[in-house]
Amino acid sequence: MNKFENMSFFGSAVAFFSGLTLNEWCSIFGILFGFCTVVLTWYYKKKDYELRRLELEIRQAEIKNNE
Repeated sequence: MNKFENMSFFGSAVAFFSGLTLNEWCSIFGILFGFCTVVLTWYYKKKDYELRRLELEIRQAEIKNNE
């Protein structure tokens, strides 16, 4: 590919994004923010689950050692 073919791809991308209305931009960013919220919630719930499991294992080991 030569540099003029790259420019045509760039030009088509610019034309596409400049043709979006404000409502379409809001929809795109709403979907992106919603997706990011789901990913962050999943990540921190997973970390919370791991910490609770570790805490339970420690408590079980302490009880077993005290017997």
